[in-house]
Amino acid sequence: MIMILLPITANAFLLRVGLKNGVSGIVVSATSYFDLIDMHTNQVILTTYGWRNYKIDVENGGLAVEGVGTFQGPIILAPISNAFGKVDNKAYRGKLEISRTNNARIMVVNIIDIEEYLYGVVGSEMSSSFPLEALKAQAIIARTFALAGLKKHQDKGYNLCSTTCCQAYNGALAESLIITTAVDQTQSLVLSYGGNLAKTYYHSCCGGKTAPFIWKGQGEPYLQSKNCPFCNHLRNSSYSWTQRISFYELQKAFGTDKITSISINAQDESGRAKTILICQVSGNTTIDANKFRSTMGYTRVKSTLFTMDNDGQGVVLNGNGYGHGVGLCQWGARGMAEAGYTFKEILGFYYPGVCLQKIAFEKKMRGRQDE
Repeated sequence: MIMILLPITANAFLLRVGLKNGVSGIVVSATSYFDLIDMHTNQVILTTYGWRNYKIDVENGGLAVEGVGTFQGPIILAPISNAFGKVDNKAYRGKLEISRTNNARIMVVNIIDIEEYLYGVVGSEMSSSFPLEALKAQAIIARTFALAGLKKHQDKGYNLCSTTCCQAYNGALAESLIITTAVDQTQSLVLSYGGNLAKTYYHSCCGGKTAPFIWKGQGEPYLQSKNCPFCNHLRNSSYSWTQRISFYELQKAFGTDKITSISINAQDESGRAKTILICQVSGNTTIDANKFRSTMGYTRVKSTLFTMDNDGQGVVLNGNGYGHGVGLCQWGARGMAEAGYTFKEILGFYYPGVCLQKIAFEKKMRGRQDE
């Protein structure tokens, strides 16, 4: 069961999402008419139709707009009416801010309403083929995750980045009718616990059992390991998987001498590997299982929920799930939705004890913003 509480206030209305940082040049355009505005002088330097591309480079200490001139900037690309701005042919809602970095490179920030930002996140993080109730659950946890991480990249001049470091964000490319419906029908809803935004971690597939909180710092009562009977789906190729890795590959990856065997040294309460024991001719080495996974590749070692069988020249991993396993299992959310569960029941299952709450947004976010 999930409780619904009164609104809480957040000082967010517009987000600053870092799209590019430290690139040598970009090409901008739009889907229809747009303005280019030099924020140093607050003057419109160009109004044109979107089919025309304009290259922007750093030149003579300013931003050189091909065929227009050089400006101190930052430069704002402001679409007119319902147009989308484009950078390197990728379309985004909101405005695009182009500025120089201290090392004479270019940074691009998308200034966008949080709800419109979620149009591009939900469709990037969860397939639009999933049921609406699963997508609604994803929209709520993505909104909560974004608001909880507003300060993550503030030293770089933006709130969030567009990669999985924050959340995958592919702009208008990720949008579809069912995605925008899921966001719109859950507008301003977040998860909270103890009066604060909840830690809404999520992953692709838990493989039958979610993981306890695995990172440094204090976990939460609602992020505990629990059985998940919903993600064993006929279309889910990541529920179970097999991967073979040769000892030679492991020797190169971890800089060891000849390996004689490798095994799981310790497990957590969900059965996931915590540490790996590598036996070598010269002695033994213990490594963190998450480091093992990241070193060998996340798409190859899909999770740390695996067994290890040595075959003399390498090790065979028989695994379950895809991702870190903490919080909401996306394939499990799909299974629950297909079984008739609502988004509230899905969230209550994966984050037991949290509350569903509405954010009352202030007009503008503190910090840098376009006027």
